[in-house]
Amino acid sequence: MPEFRELRNLVAVAKYGHFGRAGRAEHLSQPALTKSIQRLEKKLGVKLLDRSRAKVRPTAVGQMVIRRAEAILSEVAELRREVDLLAGRETGEITVGVGPAMSETYVTRAIARLVQRRPAARIDVRVDHWSQLSEWLDEGRIDLYVADAAVTRGESHVHVIPTPPEELVWFCRSQHPLASAKNVTRKQLLQYPLVTPRMPEWASRWFAEAVDQGETRGIEHRINAVECENYTMLKHMVLAGNCVSAALRSTIQAELSHGLLVVLPVKAPILRTHAGIVYLRERTLSPLAEALIEEVLKAASEITGEPS
Repeated sequence: MPEFRELRNLVAVAKYGHFGRAGRAEHLSQPALTKSIQRLEKKLGVKLLDRSRAKVRPTAVGQMVIRRAEAILSEVAELRREVDLLAGRETGEITVGVGPAMSETYVTRAIARLVQRRPAARIDVRVDHWSQLSEWLDEGRIDLYVADAAVTRGESHVHVIPTPPEELVWFCRSQHPLASAKNVTRKQLLQYPLVTPRMPEWASRWFAEAVDQGETRGIEHRINAVECENYTMLKHMVLAGNCVSAALRSTIQAELSHGLLVVLPVKAPILRTHAGIVYLRERTLSPLAEALIEEVLKAASEITGEPS
């Protein structure tokens, strides 16, 4: 098989039309360059160059080989460029999973910053609940995810970088029957349709405690009326009727400032996120993925005021 160096020497001779000038360009002596071309002709079993004192010209077969050699050299150069860019974190492609709550907070800021700094990069973002993201991670369909990691932290095949916890607030529309209440119990919440993303175990326990303590006595016990991983839809459901939901305050800040939604003063233990950045232990992260992790941790620290 032809060697890369032999192909490069052939292209150089064709470019300069002279063994001496091509040898100087490739830092080879003329005899060494001549031997390189001869080896290549022997390997291919054809004559590639017509030699004369005045000029070296490619044969018909040589012209075809030179075109192919130029294409190969170009592809190798492009490969080297992309590797160099990746090593410098300037480009690349990753697929990132994001939980519904995290999609409304510092992850969005982190991704925006990353693509602004590295416009050649491509990031595919998939928003879904943590169990689906975990499945995609195991299948290799995403490189990492940022979502609830309370259960995942106990799994040995993944690495979890915790992010600062954030408080979840319950909210309803400003004309809701509970909107003017000074205190709201979990029983009162359950009297209205709950529309939330799929609840992790720690959130479900929050309602289970209410059942155990008798707070829900006298009403039909249920948790979610609607499960939806899209907070835009959830907010529209709350605004359209008497549904209630929970989110990070930043998720509903615009609606709060316009008086469309209100935060409910729920008399119960505060719910906080248990989020983290999750990726497979045995899989080497690309430089772009590492850069995103850095941006997420930085943005999380800025928004929460806590070190990551």
